[in-house]
Amino acid sequence: MGGGMMMGPPIMMRMIFALMDADGDGTLSLQEFQAAHERIFKAMDGNKDGRLTPEEMQAFMQGTRRSVSPQ
Repeated sequence: MGGGMMMGPPIMMRMIFALMDADGDGTLSLQEFQAAHERIFKAMDGNKDGRLTPEEMQAFMQGTRRSVSPQ
């Protein structure tokens, strides 16, 4: 297999980490981690009822929900 396949996940992980590292200090605090996941949850919650259904999660993963917006 080509080396490109090996480089994909680490690059993606670094990109996600950088997006979650709100203060840019190179580490994730519990608050930064929770805030990032709250944004994802809110983006998935299509009807904004504070609960996720499998259908809402599937719609988000298929790109039929709006994207996650920054804080």
